[in-house]
Amino acid sequence: MSDATGTVAELFERAIALERAAEALYQQLGKMFANQPEVALFWKRYADEEDGHASYLERIQAGVGAGRLVQHANEDMLRKVHDCLEQASPARLNHVKTLEDAYQLAHELENSETNAIFEFIVLNFSTDELAKSHSFLRTQLNTHIARLENDFPNPYKSRNARQNVFAWQ
Repeated sequence: MSDATGTVAELFERAIALERAAEALYQQLGKMFANQPEVALFWKRYADEEDGHASYLERIQAGVGAGRLVQHANEDMLRKVHDCLEQASPARLNHVKTLEDAYQLAHELENSETNAIFEFIVLNFSTDELAKSHSFLRTQLNTHIARLENDFPNPYKSRNARQNVFAWQ
């Protein structure tokens, strides 16, 4: 994308695509570490959360009027979505050789602008009914990020342990 100008509809489509790309990455990580059931389950649950984020954005988009969807979107947010989509590229999985590589990829993705984009959309486009859940969503996003560090399976919490677990090719 050489041009960051686009519509609100394009912002939604790209943000949803970003959540789906993250979901697909985590699903693939689950497969790559299927020989470690705790780890595979962790990645599956992470993928499920990304699915929930995408579904929520789809619900918000459905409530936005057609007139607003054709308006120009925030250029900064469009740029951020574009950059994050590059970070979530399936090609990045080619560099995952160990669980440490997978962990670092997830850490990078979760600490990118992905959540800022999600929150921007929620705050700027939610209907009154969906707006009631904003504080819940903020808590959920923070929990989602923290889960990578706090809920990663105990035997693999250390960098050394993760470096010694190899991905299935």
